[in-house]
Amino acid sequence: MKSQDLYIRLVDPIGKHASIISYHRVWDRQRFLEAQRDTHERKAKGNDVRHVEVATEADYRKFMCYKEQTA
Repeated sequence: MKSQDLYIRLVDPIGKHASIISYHRVWDRQRFLEAQRDTHERKAKGNDVRHVEVATEADYRKFMCYKEQTA
């Protein structure tokens, strides 16, 4: 099995809190996403509920305020 880079966005469905994008190195992409959805969507209560979405590396770099590299 080969590891993969995965970027996820946690979105507050109420809109009270800003979205968070995080980076993970995973072995099984689907299993990891299912575990994250179980934690943040199904088991969370009240204001702790977040929707889990797949993000891109570009989204993550923008979120982390990385500077664009020029050649």
